[in-house]
Amino acid sequence: MRTQKPGNLLNGNMTMVVSKTKNCKVISTYFGTRRHYPYNHEGTIEVLKDSIDNEIELDPGVNQLDIIIVNHDCGNKEGKKFLKEIDGTKTFCGKIIVISRDWEEGKGISLGSFDYAFKKFKNKYDYWFFQEDDYKLVKKNYYGNGVKILQNQPLIGFLGYDMGATIYVVKNKKNLELRFAQFIFYLPILFWGYGKYLKRFNRTINESVQLIKRNKLYYAGGMMGLTTQKNLKMVLEKHGRLPHPRVPMKQHKEKFKNLQEGTLPYYIKTFFYYNKYMTGYFLYAVLGELEFSRVYYDFGLRISSYPDYKKLIYSYKRKRFK
Repeated sequence: MRTQKPGNLLNGNMTMVVSKTKNCKVISTYFGTRRHYPYNHEGTIEVLKDSIDNEIELDPGVNQLDIIIVNHDCGNKEGKKFLKEIDGTKTFCGKIIVISRDWEEGKGISLGSFDYAFKKFKNKYDYWFFQEDDYKLVKKNYYGNGVKILQNQPLIGFLGYDMGATIYVVKNKKNLELRFAQFIFYLPILFWGYGKYLKRFNRTINESVQLIKRNKLYYAGGMMGLTTQKNLKMVLEKHGRLPHPRVPMKQHKEKFKNLQEGTLPYYIKTFFYYNKYMTGYFLYAVLGELEFSRVYYDFGLRISSYPDYKKLIYSYKRKRFK
């Protein structure tokens, strides 16, 4: 697959149009325990502090950009105190806006937070960027360049920024991995009571496989990317929400401290707990992460990659650039 260079996509004088747009970036956050860094609320606060410093210093290439931080509120007091302190902080060309949504048994995770933010502010902003809290973008003008691309190419429904893995899969026709996962998770989906999602699950994988075979980008990695108010409203009107399954995710409350590690009961409980967790997580990966951007093909639009995507993003979880 050939990746277009920024100069090829950013032709035309769009500066005046970009200067008049109303823009936001939605960052989902959560102060419970995680399997990877940041492992807990202390790590999450540390990550958000650095991320906010980056939003203050980095020129996004537009005249206005508000940062909407959505807390999926699991009840952590230290996290809520921190968010209260940063609410209203001035950034490079906007401010921090903090909102919270109810925990609801963990339903929706990051995607539910994206949906919550858009429903709350859907009439306020022309352009919407989505990312999770364990990433930061490090190249200036990333937002303004993205707006220009969307303005020049109206058939792009979603402009992905974390696209290295997706491009690799499409270029090398790695659709068998999706088929294998579809087979492996079939019985666990039924066993754990998620059968009502199976039809949509299979539909999304089947359509993603067909996109790969046609050499088309089938999703935006990490749901990270830019789209328009108009596109999001089309999805909302048809589906009632931005794509995400309403599956409970209670892992932040699970602990094995009362079981001795290395014993048979420990391994049995760990196996069943993580099997259920990974089944729910994979449902989110398919019906959330894949569908969040794949859905635009249903409207005759397409997914495209931000051209200058190499070392564009720093991953706190992996502690390296992507």
